[in-house]
Amino acid sequence: MGLLFVLLASGILVAMPARAEAAEPYEWTIAVFGDADNNLEGAWDKYTDPALKGIPASDQIKVVAGLDRFSTLGAEIIEYTYGDSTVVESYDEMDFGSAATLKWFVQRVDALYDSNHLALIVWDHGGGWWGVCWDDTDMSYMTLPEFSEGISAAGVYIDVLGFDACMMSGIEVVYDMYLTGLVGMMVASEQLVPYDGFPYDLMFSHLATDPYLTEEEVADDMVYGWDMYYGNKGWVDLSALDVQILGGVVLNEFITWVGAMNANVAVNLDDYLRAFKKSEMVSGWYIMDIDRFAARILNDRDVTDPALRDATAALESAIDLGVNAQSGGGKRPLSGMTLWFGIEGEYLNYGSRYSELAFASDTGWYSFMTAVNGY
Repeated sequence: MGLLFVLLASGILVAMPARAEAAEPYEWTIAVFGDADNNLEGAWDKYTDPALKGIPASDQIKVVAGLDRFSTLGAEIIEYTYGDSTVVESYDEMDFGSAATLKWFVQRVDALYDSNHLALIVWDHGGGWWGVCWDDTDMSYMTLPEFSEGISAAGVYIDVLGFDACMMSGIEVVYDMYLTGLVGMMVASEQLVPYDGFPYDLMFSHLATDPYLTEEEVADDMVYGWDMYYGNKGWVDLSALDVQILGGVVLNEFITWVGAMNANVAVNLDDYLRAFKKSEMVSGWYIMDIDRFAARILNDRDVTDPALRDATAALESAIDLGVNAQSGGGKRPLSGMTLWFGIEGEYLNYGSRYSELAFASDTGWYSFMTAVNGY
C-alpha cells in the first residue's frame, strides 16, 4: 500500500492511505487516541511509540494513532508498521480533551481504514468517573458524560475499548459504555497505570499472527500482555470486561443489592464503612474494589440480614461472569471494577457532581450514599 497526497481546501497537505479499489477490509484496526498535550508527552516518546512500532507486521492489521503533543502546536494521524511510523495527516492544534475531537478521530479512522473490527485505546491521564484526557494547551478534559457523548456521536462500533489511563475500570464507566450500545469489551485498570503504559507489542503480537481473533480474545490478550510486562503485583492491575454482560448486571443484581444495602444502612453503617476502608483502591479517590467490599460484607458476622447476604453473593457471582481476564492485585484477587464510596468531605465536595452520572441515578447508588452520609 502506498500514500496518496491530497491538498485540502484549508491548505493542509495530507498523505492518504492508498489501497486498491477492490481491496478487502482489514480485519482489525488498532487506533490510539493519544492526548500527550500534558506532562505525559515524554511517556509517549519513551514507551508508547516504541511499543506501537514493536507490533509484528500483518497485512490484516492496521495500527494508527491520533497524537496531540504539548511541546508543539498541531495534531497528527500516524500509521505504524513494524519498526517504523509515518505521519499521514497533519492538522492545526486540536483539543484532545473534547468530545468533539474524540468523535472526529473515531469517524476519521473509520473512514480511512475499512476494517471489520476496531480496537480504540484512549491514552492519557484518567480519573475514573471524573473523566479522562486532560489537554493542557486547551485547559480541558472530558467528563464521563462528555466522553460517552463522543463515543455515541461517532456512531462507530468499538469491539474493544481500552484505557491506557488511570482508574478507568469503574462500574460507572462500564455502565456508560453499555448505554452507548457501541462497545463490546473494555480493558482498563482499577488503579494507577504506570508511566510505561500499555505494552502494545506484547498485547497485540498474537493478533498480528492470527487476525481473526474475536473481540473477547483480543481483550484477553491485552491483559495477558500486560501480565507478561508487569507481573502480578498488588499496585498494578488490568481487566478485560464484557460490557454487555456487566451492563445487565448493573440493571439487575446491582440494583437489587443497592436496595438491600439501603434497607440495612441504619443497622450496618459501621460495617459498611469498615468494609470500604479495607477495599479502597487508590488513596484519596474514594473508589473501592467491588469484590473486596462484598467479601468483607459476607465475612462480617454483624451483617445478618438474609436478603442483604443473598444479594451480595449474587452480585459477586454475576460480576465474575462479566470479567473475562484479570491481572494484578497480588495475593488478593480483584473483581475488575471499582465503585465510588464518597463519604464525609468527598461527598460534600463532589457528591452533587457524581449525582449527574447516569449510573448514580439509574441504580440508586447516589441515594444510598446520601443515606450513608446522614442526609
